[in-house]
Amino acid sequence: MKTFSGTVISSKPIPLSKATSVLSTFVSTENGASQAIAAYLRRTLASFKELKQLHKELKTDRSEHKRKRRRSEIADDGETNVVENATVIVEASQELHLESLEPKRKKHRR
Repeated sequence: MKTFSGTVISSKPIPLSKATSVLSTFVSTENGASQAIAAYLRRTLASFKELKQLHKELKTDRSEHKRKRRRSEIADDGETNVVENATVIVEASQELHLESLEPKRKKHRR
């Protein structure tokens, strides 16, 4: 078994596409790896490519979904009604009236 050494060039995160590209370059060059290690690297590269394709498909689906949602939000008068991720902030000093939150019940007459 051969020994090898190296240094860390960068420890900052990189995109999946960049990692796939770097791994592809490493696998395609003559790196002196044994047949078992070379097979492992090829399988790893295939997995990276598959994951990259999955991310691409999910990104496309997400952007199409957003486009469809935006179209459906446009009212007849051309205004946009955006209510997604709406947040209600209540200060601690305000009182909460439970009566106003409960559904109104119809009174039955006898």
